[in-house]
Amino acid sequence: MLAVALLTTVVGLTHAQEAGFRVLVDTDAAVDDLRALCLLLATPQFEILAITTSDGALAPKQGAGKTCALLESLKRESIPVAAGPDLLTTPPPWRSFAQRVTWGDSETVVEYSNRTSATELMVDQLRCAEKPIVVVCLGPLTNLADAVRTAPDIESKIEKILWYNDELHPPSGTNYGHDPEAADFLLETGVPMDVISNVGRDAWTFDEAFLSLIESIDTPCAQRIAVAHRDPEVLERIRTGHLRLWDELLPVHLSHPELFRMEKLTVTPHLRISRSFDGVAVKEEIIRMLGGHAHDENVLFLEFPDDPDLFTEDLRPHVRDIIRRHGHEEWRLCVLTTEFHQHLGIYSIVGAKMGLRARDILGAGMDELEVVSYAGTGPPLSCLNDGLQVSTGSSLGHGAISIADDPETRPEAAFKYSGGVLRLRLKPEHWDQIRDDIAQGIDEHGLNTPAYFDFIRQLGIRYWLEWGREDIFLVERVD
Repeated sequence: MLAVALLTTVVGLTHAQEAGFRVLVDTDAAVDDLRALCLLLATPQFEILAITTSDGALAPKQGAGKTCALLESLKRESIPVAAGPDLLTTPPPWRSFAQRVTWGDSETVVEYSNRTSATELMVDQLRCAEKPIVVVCLGPLTNLADAVRTAPDIESKIEKILWYNDELHPPSGTNYGHDPEAADFLLETGVPMDVISNVGRDAWTFDEAFLSLIESIDTPCAQRIAVAHRDPEVLERIRTGHLRLWDELLPVHLSHPELFRMEKLTVTPHLRISRSFDGVAVKEEIIRMLGGHAHDENVLFLEFPDDPDLFTEDLRPHVRDIIRRHGHEEWRLCVLTTEFHQHLGIYSIVGAKMGLRARDILGAGMDELEVVSYAGTGPPLSCLNDGLQVSTGSSLGHGAISIADDPETRPEAAFKYSGGVLRLRLKPEHWDQIRDDIAQGIDEHGLNTPAYFDFIRQLGIRYWLEWGREDIFLVERVD
């Protein structure tokens, strides 16, 4: 019955994904944009299709470089980035401060070199979208306005625009002031727009106590914010009360609109602006999101368990390290895989990592891939298939996974998505290590004995902890 219940949970994850959001993000690379992007990247509920940069806190190419550094540090380089045009003849006085903020580990060597323009990237992503998507704008509306002017047909692909700005009637604020012509154009299109601001509340500061809470969260996105805000110049601005909750309000509003009181403008009913919000609840939700938790990601759990005390004695010491190294989503999928598989196996863990890595690269949600496995039907290699099903939602019940009719079984799978095919195969050195270790276990403990399965379990925990999904697979695109 436990296996049936867990399979129901796994299948239910596909419905949870449908409740999430596909988003395009435009940023001018201010320090609050860093916080907003980290929130979006930390939360499985959000699928970021692309990021464009506009002229504001930083020049667009500078912002693109910062963004690429952030994505590289978080191992999310598959998200495309493009820069918009330079507009501001006089940079804002806080540009030197924005330049100082560290977004990634290797900012000095990550250079933005994409020749695709922000307009082209937005148009391509919107035209290819099967369902309308949300455009999250953290700066001026230059790039989105250019995209809509270039391709008016994409208006129907925009579910809504979510924009940070101070006021709408009459429009005013920094983001409006950097490109009022673009803002006026979009405000008149009729595309639904929610405008979020901190409604002038000095009480909702980004203070040192809040930073300390973020520092206590052992996830890559939380630590990226912590490192950036412990820079002496940034910290000085925190201590003087300069930093507020600004752009990070947008991901919270998207996830939990009930925390915000929105006012619909009478003369333009497609426009709404925030008039108040529950600041305490918003801060609590930011902490939850940075921890990798989202209300919509589970079917039965309010929060997926990650307390080490809830797990077996041999796994308990490694829970925090696994989550810190590989993220909460991989943790959740490997736990579900193991319970469904009914023992902690090596290939099932590899399969879970493989399926999630394919989704990372393709930008795909649950139940959006067709999977062909080359692992055959004979254990232990075929155990890979259970991990693939759980991590992609491409289950036998959905008819979205099949076993290749190939006599050469191997730890490999093909993932079909949006007309292309991505192949992932476990690197030879890792496969050799698994086979050598299994042979050692059989030699020492016999096959299918309790001691053998305990030996395999300990190997599975070790590989789960030590093997990063970004490092262990050969990747081939077949478009």
